[in-house]
Amino acid sequence: MKDRTTVIGYIVVITAALAFAGNNAFAVLTYEGGTTPLTLVTIRNVFTLIALTALMMIARRTIALPRRERNAALGLGVLNSTMAFCLMSAFDHIAVGLAVLIFYLYPVFTGLGAWLMRQETLNRGILVGLVGSFAGLALALGDTGATASILGMGLAAAAAVLMTGVILLSARVLQTDNARSVTLHMHISGSLMFVVISLIAGDFSLPQTDRGWVGLIAVPVFYTIAVASFFAGIAMIGGVRTSLVMNLEPIASIALGFILLSQVLSERQLLGAALVILAVTAVKWLSGKKAAS
Repeated sequence: MKDRTTVIGYIVVITAALAFAGNNAFAVLTYEGGTTPLTLVTIRNVFTLIALTALMMIARRTIALPRRERNAALGLGVLNSTMAFCLMSAFDHIAVGLAVLIFYLYPVFTGLGAWLMRQETLNRGILVGLVGSFAGLALALGDTGATASILGMGLAAAAAVLMTGVILLSARVLQTDNARSVTLHMHISGSLMFVVISLIAGDFSLPQTDRGWVGLIAVPVFYTIAVASFFAGIAMIGGVRTSLVMNLEPIASIALGFILLSQVLSERQLLGAALVILAVTAVKWLSGKKAAS
């Protein structure tokens, strides 16, 4: 029974990784159809909030959080939604695969940040990750050429830094194991923030093409499936193994970028992508071994 649960857990996490990749690729279709990142993130947040609330009510999960955790989750939601906006905006400027590769520096940044905050020692996983990931990025980004992509790279890097902040702060300010309710509360503040910003900016641009509408419908659905599957996977196989399997996301993002968007990466960029993914895997695997010992 335990082996069966583990196998199902891996399938669930693979689903999460593929769904996140689908969210990434289909976002570009909405931009091509005339939708802006602000509109897309606002719709995605509101849809996910409604869906998560419905799922938790159907499953009779506890939604309420103690006051301290509730306030912490709401604050983290603002930071997390800002991160999401930066990443989704990056897809409007550079290839999805490259943006996700830059974003996937966050495990390395998290390990480095935990060391700087004296939460962890500077282990070999972090060192391998730093050297390998930056070497891989140097290869992957060396072929981008156009200076116009600097904005996209900057947005993806900002998303990685913000994600690092979310993870490090979560470890310090959250004392609950009710991850689903924390995620729901994070989407409450994120949704409210982007609805207000959209109203102030007067930015609510729906797609003007069929492909754009396909993307607008697909993104919230993929993202909700990804979030729900991610936390279900953690409950079934644990955080370390879940994080390792999630390395499928950049691979799937590169593949979907090619299939759906005709975004072709050069051999040098693919080699750099492989180095980044291997380096991030080393960070998670070696850190996981240390935690288990």
